[in-house]
Formats: sequence, structure tokens, C-alpha cells
Amino acid sequence: MSPSPAPGPAPQVGDSVLRAWQTRIFWLLWGAYAAYYLCRVNFAVAQPLILKEFPSWSSAHVGMIPSTYAIFYAIGQMVNGTLCARYGARRMITIALLFAAATNLLFAFATSFGVMLVLWAVNGCAQSAGWSLVVQTIANWTTSKRRGMVIGLISTCYTVGNVASWLLAGQLCESFGWRTAFWVPSMVLFPFALVFYLFLRNSPEEAGLPAVRDDGQEADPAVAPGAGAASSAELPLREILRLTFSNRILWILGIGFFCMNAVRYAFMNWSVQYMADFQGRSIKGSAFTAVAIPLIGSLGAITAGWMSDALFGKRRAPVCAIMQVALALVCVGFVFVPQGAWITATIMLGLAGFMIYGPDMLMSGAATIDISHPRAASIATGFTMCLGALGSIFSGAGIGWLRDLARGNWNLVFYVLAGLVLIAAGFMVSIWNARPKGAK
Repeated sequence: MSPSPAPGPAPQVGDSVLRAWQTRIFWLLWGAYAAYYLCRVNFAVAQPLILKEFPSWSSAHVGMIPSTYAIFYAIGQMVNGTLCARYGARRMITIALLFAAATNLLFAFATSFGVMLVLWAVNGCAQSAGWSLVVQTIANWTTSKRRGMVIGLISTCYTVGNVASWLLAGQLCESFGWRTAFWVPSMVLFPFALVFYLFLRNSPEEAGLPAVRDDGQEADPAVAPGAGAASSAELPLREILRLTFSNRILWILGIGFFCMNAVRYAFMNWSVQYMADFQGRSIKGSAFTAVAIPLIGSLGAITAGWMSDALFGKRRAPVCAIMQVALALVCVGFVFVPQGAWITATIMLGLAGFMIYGPDMLMSGAATIDISHPRAASIATGFTMCLGALGSIFSGAGIGWLRDLARGNWNLVFYVLAGLVLIAAGFMVSIWNARPKGAK
């Protein structure tokens, strides 16, 4: 991470010291959130084999597990986003990593639907102490000048984490059975939690550095000109919450993200199943081809961040709307991919990933920092992620229900996804000119 240092008086330490800390914070946050994914999207790879082991379960039945995860993930977003303003990412992400590891380890030995449901719900709570806390910490360490690019770069953590998780789970499922896809990744998170706690700092001030963020005063209408960051910091949490939840643009972002996340998680939860059922690939082969979504998606996230900073004057909504319309066309295009054409399907999955992860990163990261109070980036992001997680509930049981309704045919699923992403694009068009407060 290499954003420009804060404008104004010269910092009390050299730029090299600040940049060294920024680099450390960037990679610790990157690694932590990538590690989360090892114990999150592994279920999508194991899902076809779980259905084989429990043949009495329908697609809608097994889809209840990720949907339950999404419900508790949504609840946790609001709770953990607010708690982050008080306790910080260092402590909370450490605890969450330990819980995510423990639930995956226990899931590997589960033998009943009820136990799986409960464990994946707890995992959802733990995983919700993730992105909003990452965003708040990045907000503490960056200025508005290069925020889109920095968030774009760090968002590659969840695309790379997704790729690593699917490749690892695919290999484990193929060679040793689906249960190893849960306990092996959990072993990675335990030691990483310790490293994260020892070396992360929530803000420059905690590291003995001057504040970095440059849009604190403008982000808070209650702070009079010249009052400075100290007045902003003195606002009580209750007032910060009021300012956050009375923000019209935040509500538009959240509702748009509700639709967008339903589409993203539909691809995450069902692409392996689609490649196995419709394109005739093995579980390992399906996982290997489905990684095109997050792999190409990381390029989409970086491209979207750069475009919003360099081409659209730090406006995030135009980039989101353009990529979402393109994604709708890709969804419709899947209807015309013939059965067995797995190479064409893989290319389409890559295109979908490119168009998904750009808007996803901007709507849940850069845009929420842009419009939020300096101390409320985690709260605003948690709110947006909460609504997004509610949308992702549909991606589990809802997509399973659509498949059951269409007797296994995927066309209805893709038409519904195209409709949802166009609704999200409409919301982004409505805030086309929104920019960061205080941006120059």
C-alpha cells in the first residue's frame, strides 16, 4: 500500500517510516482476509459430494446451509462494524480467525444437517468481522487521493483467497474426501491469528505516527471549519451513528449492494455445481475451472479502482453501473452456452468475475469510506455488507429452489441474475456524481 502521505504540516517522521508501516498493514490485512476465504468458500466445492453422501437432501435443502451462513453474516456485519469503532480490527479479527478455524475443524466431523447448519451459522458470525474492519483500518492509513486504487489492490485478497480455497478444496475432495476440505484449511488460520495480533496496528497514531486520513473534517458536517480532527474524534458514537444512518447515498449503496451480492454469491456458491452437472466436469476439474471467477475478478477490481480514481474523478458509481450492465449481458450469454462446452463456460465465468468484483469492491469499500464519518468507515461498510449479506441469502436456497423449479435447467437462474444486476445498476446511476467528501 503506497498512498500519498497526509497533506498539511510535515509529519514528525520520515516518509519511508510511514510507507514501511503502510506496507506492513496492507499485507497483514490482505493475508488475514485471504485466510478467511480458505474457511468460507470451501463449502461450495464440497457441496456436490455432500449431496452424494446425503442423497435425500434436495438442492434447496443443502442450499439452506450457505443461506443460514448469510443470515448470521448479515447480523454480524452490523454488530462487528459498530464494535470495530470501539475495539479496532487488531483484536476483533484475531478472535474471528480463531472462531472461523474452530467451526471448520468441527464441520469436518459433522454427520447431521442440524449440526452443519449451526456450525456454518457460527462461521458466518466470525467471518462478518472481516471486510468492514479491513476497510476501517485502510481508511485510517490512507488519503482520498488514491483510495480507489488502494482498495482495489487490497480487494485482491478475497479473489486470491477464493482461488486458493477452491484449488485446495478441489484437490482435497478429489484425493481424500470432502471432510478434509474443512479441517486442513482450519490449520492455516490458527497460527496466522497470532501473527496478525502481534504485528497489526489499527491506526498510525497507535504506531506513534501522525494521522494520515485527509478528509476527516469535510466528512463531518457537525465539525466547524478550523476545528480539525480533534473535534471529529470527540463526537460520541451515538452522533456518529446518527450521521451515518441518515446518509441517503449510503442507503442507495446498501440497497444496490443487496442485489449485487445476490449475484456474486450465486456464482460463488453454484459455479462448481454448474460445471459438474451441466458441463460434465469432475469435482476437481470444476473447482479448477471455476477459479476463473475470482482470478479474473481480481483484475476487474484493480481496473475498477484505477478507473474511478483516474478517469471518473473519484466517482465510483459510473464504473459500477457500466460493469453491472456488462455483467447482465454475460448472465444472459450463459443461456446460449451448450452443454459440454466447458471451455466456453470457463471463459464466461472469467468475464462474469471481472464484471462482478469491480463493483463489489467499490460499493463495499471505496464508496463507503468516501461518504462516511472518519470514525465510521467500519459502521458504514458493515451496514452496506449487512444488506449485501441479506441479498446473498437468496444465492443459497433461492438458487437451489429455482433449479428445482426448472428441473435442473440453469436458464431461469441466469435470467434472474441478469435482472438483479440491472436493478443494482439502476441504483448506481441514481448517484452517478457522488464523490468523496473533501476530495480535491
